Amino acid sequence: MGRLAENSLFKSIFVAFLILFMHVILLAGVAILILLFYGIIHHMVWMIAGFVLIAVWGYLFYRKVIEDSKELKKVVGDLKGKNVEIKLLGGLARFRMSDPSMNQNVRQLSNRHPKELAAPESDSVKSLTELSRLYEKKLITLEEYEKAKKDILG
Repeated sequence: MGRLAENSLFKSIFVAFLILFMHVILLAGVAILILLFYGIIHHMVWMIAGFVLIAVWGYLFYRKVIEDSKELKKVVGDLKGKNVEIKLLGGLARFRMSDPSMNQNVRQLSNRHPKELAAPESDSVKSLTELSRLYEKKLITLEEYEKAKKDILG
């Protein structure tokens, strides 16, 4: 029975130590809560001001997004029925619009870009040469040729 008495004594000491340890954790938690609420109460004005600033900024941002979306809808409405191409780095900030009723060959010609950097005049010369080649081979009509020529020359 000596071993059973030692075992129950060990359990009793362990339970007492666990109860004491839990009380220490409970007191530490209460102290942290007191400090937290003390900080919240003394800094409440700054916290409310921060929340108000964030809310005002959010409202102003929302209004700006709504205004920009209205302008974007207006611009997009003007572009209905047209093909729009925007290239930034590959086309060095190029913007083109074309009429979808144009022949596919003419659209390919007007959208073709040189791989090397070239002066705009040489690009126009190359496009006009290609356009005349298409017209000579009867791949495009005279009307398409004149329209594309006018687009290339400005």
